[in-house]
Amino acid sequence: MYKEPPLATPENLAAWMAAASRLLLMLDYDGTLVPIAPTPDLARPDPELLAILQKLSLSPGRVVAVISGRKLAELQKLLPLTGLHLAGSHGAEIQETGGKTYRLFENRKLEENISSLERVARECVANSRGFLVENKGISLALHYRQADPELARQVLDSFIERAAPIMGKNRLELLPGKKVLEIRPRGVSKGKAVQYLCRKYAGALPVYIGDDRTDEDAFMALREGCGILVSSQPRPSAATARLPSPREVYKMLLLLAL
Repeated sequence: MYKEPPLATPENLAAWMAAASRLLLMLDYDGTLVPIAPTPDLARPDPELLAILQKLSLSPGRVVAVISGRKLAELQKLLPLTGLHLAGSHGAEIQETGGKTYRLFENRKLEENISSLERVARECVANSRGFLVENKGISLALHYRQADPELARQVLDSFIERAAPIMGKNRLELLPGKKVLEIRPRGVSKGKAVQYLCRKYAGALPVYIGDDRTDEDAFMALREGCGILVSSQPRPSAATARLPSPREVYKMLLLLAL
C-alpha cells in the first residue's frame, strides 16, 4: 500500500543531493521539468531551464537523464544539450551522452500494431473537438485534455472496446495518465530505463522526479536514493518526497547548479 510522501523543500533536496559524491539525477519531462500544457507541442523549456540542465549535465560527478513518454526524436529537439542522457517512449529508446542511440525493446510487428490502433483511435474520435491522437511508433497516446468530459468518456469507452482484441493478441497494455490514455508494449516502462541507468552508474546516488502514473514504475525501480513526486495535492505514491509544482523543481535544479 502506497503512502503519501511528505512535502519537501527545494532547498533541502538540493543540499542533500549536492552532498553526494556522485549523483544520478533522472527527471520526467511533462509536468515535471515543464508544466502540463493544453497540447504537447506547447510544453517547451525556456532558455533558463536549458542553461541549468546543461550546467548540471557537464558537472563532474553528476549524471542527468530525462526519461519521458515522448518520442526520443522530440526530446532531442526540445533538449539539444551536450552530455545529457535521453530516454524516450517510456524508456524504450535511449540516447547516451555521446549521442549514440539504441532501443531497449525490439518488436518488428509493433509499429504495424500501433498503426492499426491509431486508425481505430481516429475513427473513435472522428471529428470531435479537443482530442489528439499521437502515434509514437512504439506506443500510442490518445489525449483528451481539451475535450468535453462526457464526450471523452464515450470516446475512451469505444476505443478501449475496439482496441482490446488487437492488444490481447500482441501483448500491449493500457496506461491511463493525466487526460491521456496510452497503449504500450508490456515490459516497457520508465522503471526499466531507471534500472538500466542505475546499473550503468552503480555507486551514484539515484534520484528520480516525476508527476504521473507512468512515473510510479520509476519510483518502484529505485532500491536506494529518492523518488520525488511532483503534485500540488498529496496522494499515495511509491515516491519518498513531494514537490508541489515544476516551479519548485526548477528552484531545486537552480540551487543544485550553483
